[in-house]
Amino acid sequence: MRFSFTRTRDGLLAFLLGVALSGCGTPGPQILPAGAATPAPGTRTHIVQKGETAWRISQRYGSSVDAIRRANGLRDVTQLRVGQHLVVPLHARRVASKSARAWTRSDERGTRGVNHAFSWPVRGTLTSRYGVRRGAHHDGLDISAGRGTQIRAAEAGRVIHSGNGFAGYGNLIILKHTGAYSTVYAHNRKNHVRVGEFVERGQVIGEVGATGRATAPHLHFEVRRDGQARDPLHYLP
Repeated sequence: MRFSFTRTRDGLLAFLLGVALSGCGTPGPQILPAGAATPAPGTRTHIVQKGETAWRISQRYGSSVDAIRRANGLRDVTQLRVGQHLVVPLHARRVASKSARAWTRSDERGTRGVNHAFSWPVRGTLTSRYGVRRGAHHDGLDISAGRGTQIRAAEAGRVIHSGNGFAGYGNLIILKHTGAYSTVYAHNRKNHVRVGEFVERGQVIGEVGATGRATAPHLHFEVRRDGQARDPLHYLP
């Protein structure tokens, strides 16, 4: 597998996880200038401001990154331009309302494994480890497996991302766990979960594929704490 994350993509993923895990607030939507076209029913028009990402915009309106990408025909949501007008669908509000912010301490599910021990997400061959690889930092493990092999949740948690939209990762799933931990599952052929769902440890969440910047079927798996990548082997049996 010949895949490496650039600092830009890694920084965006860390930012996405950091926002979801912290539950921090965001300012109100930008007001359109006079004379701007009236948005279609069920949508809003947003003007991209400096420092904004598709994730922040989706959270602001209760939408999703995938919905914004599809509505605007975007190939790469990381390449937004300041001043760009985006159509933001609001139909995803119901699902987005079940985001990581809704997972409070009153929800006792997912508290098992507070020692932060995760299970292997797929049966396969470890082909690449965490650390520097070909001059770039590799933030997780690459596990080679046949196309369509079941991917299982490494621990119980809430789905905070499921879909495309991040260059290189292909179909991507991110699960939020207790203790500010998250796990990342990339290059999937299919995702079987949606944002807001709660999954149990060992539950099938997707299928191994070669989507994104990958040359053969495999799973790219990461463990992150507070949005920062950690060596998954420190948490696996």
